[in-house]
Amino acid sequence: MSDEAEPMSMTVYPKVDGTWWARVWSASGEVMYEAPTRWNGEGGFYNTGLDFVVAHIPPRYAYKGSASWEQLDDGSFTTVLHRLLPGFS
Repeated sequence: MSDEAEPMSMTVYPKVDGTWWARVWSASGEVMYEAPTRWNGEGGFYNTGLDFVVAHIPPRYAYKGSASWEQLDDGSFTTVLHRLLPGFS
């Protein structure tokens, strides 16, 4: 993957059984990753949930602060992930 890689999107969403899942997809809409998080929905997304979500962000990608996350009408949270410059982690 080059340093000019397209940004990816990430969504954290609740399933009917109460588990919260993370999904990462490419700019073309291809699902690149999907897995359950260890967050149980308690404590709020910004206060607690993000602590469990960061483990699901692909290497060398990051979101631009907690304000970059948008809560959608279905209760999910979504953001754009940007490729980090070489030398950053």
